[in-house]
Amino acid sequence: MKPEDAWLAALGQLQLQLHRSTYDTWLRDAKFLSYDDKVFTVRVRNGYAKDWLEQKLYRAVKHTLCSVFHEQVEIQFVVQNRPRHEFYDDDTQPSGSEYSTEPHYSSIYVEEALPTDDWNPQLNSAYTFENFVVGPSNQMAQAGAQAVSVNPGQVYNPLYIYGNSGLGKTHLLHAIGNACRQRGLRVLYATSEQFMNNLVEAIRGKTTSDFRDYYRGVDVLLIDDVQFMAGKDSTQEEFFHTFNALREQGKQVVIASDRRPQAIKGLDDRLRSRFEWGLQVEILTPSYETRLAILNDKSEMKGHPLPHEIAHLIASYTYASIRDLEGTLTQVLAYKTLMGNHLTIEVAEQILAEKQGSIPVPNALPRRDVSAVKRQISLSDVLQATARFYQLSLDDILSKRRTKDVSYIRQLAIYLAREETQASWPEIGDAFGGRNHSTMVHGYKKVAEEIETNSDMRREVEDLRKHIHQAAV
Repeated sequence: MKPEDAWLAALGQLQLQLHRSTYDTWLRDAKFLSYDDKVFTVRVRNGYAKDWLEQKLYRAVKHTLCSVFHEQVEIQFVVQNRPRHEFYDDDTQPSGSEYSTEPHYSSIYVEEALPTDDWNPQLNSAYTFENFVVGPSNQMAQAGAQAVSVNPGQVYNPLYIYGNSGLGKTHLLHAIGNACRQRGLRVLYATSEQFMNNLVEAIRGKTTSDFRDYYRGVDVLLIDDVQFMAGKDSTQEEFFHTFNALREQGKQVVIASDRRPQAIKGLDDRLRSRFEWGLQVEILTPSYETRLAILNDKSEMKGHPLPHEIAHLIASYTYASIRDLEGTLTQVLAYKTLMGNHLTIEVAEQILAEKQGSIPVPNALPRRDVSAVKRQISLSDVLQATARFYQLSLDDILSKRRTKDVSYIRQLAIYLAREETQASWPEIGDAFGGRNHSTMVHGYKKVAEEIETNSDMRREVEDLRKHIHQAAV
């Protein structure tokens, strides 16, 4: 197998094995450069990442790489040695001669240093509205983001997008930025950590005036992971004034977080109140249909469309995030590419079983009972768990009673029966006391439409979903 393919396959496995924040911080941007004399040369973004990978993660990365490459190798991490304004551009693929094998330090925060020449918005051009898969779980967030990109500073200011990690918040931030940049606007994307590190460096170098000009001289400011500002008084103070300065000029601020402002402990009350001025939109875990659409979209982009039955199998599993779903897709496609085998439903089931069991997929894949790792959710599971969750009898849910409370609970159960099982509408109707197809579809659509705007119902549905999965284990 090609060394570059082995490195990509290793990254796919590491994405599943490591904590999301660890992978994103140290390995997501690591790029294969060359392979020579059993040594992989891999580019990282700064000396700090190089030190961390060599001291903290080397053994795990090497073990995974050797496993997929079927050979004992070493890894050499090198630091990019280019002008800083190019340092942010992941789309540029320079030749190997543009990299140095020696660390290039100008600061411990090399990647955080403010550009001094050509302006760079730090956007990933791959993240656009066109390739953002929309479903009931993210439709409101996508609509708010698109509205802001059309009329920045005029509709929702700030736009505050929140939800669990890996559900598409960063994608939407970059999509807004890319759309605004095409219109000639000055855009800047930064994480709260970058903002803080830039501030620290500005204080050390006595360049706070440059720092303020940099962050306040934009038309659109996109701040990711704002929850990490909590408890950092100086950072919050500076961001408070930056926020005010931009908003007073009619400039757009978009913020992403893993939770709503009221739930961030240690967040300054002044910032919390300003975050609540605009529109708050939540992204939830994607539905089965959305997961299926994402798989088909991503696999086609990679040039390896999934067979229909395998895409449905992968989508039928529950994932904590879209990132986890994409990691599974990467692992399935890596098996097909590296092993050169036809991807069968049996192989896909085994890979999923190993992943659910947190066991690295071995080179040889013996057949194993998937149900031993994760049992498929059944209509009976949904009905019984719903009855227990609301302390009702199963007869109450299946009866013809149309009281408001029972009808509401029945519709939630119908919605999750469709989302969490592979049952057809006639099968769901039979399970719910012999109800007809149109009644089932009506109940499903009513809940699907309501959760787009009703955050309380969304949380209730998610709580019930978790209860169903816990009961089915």
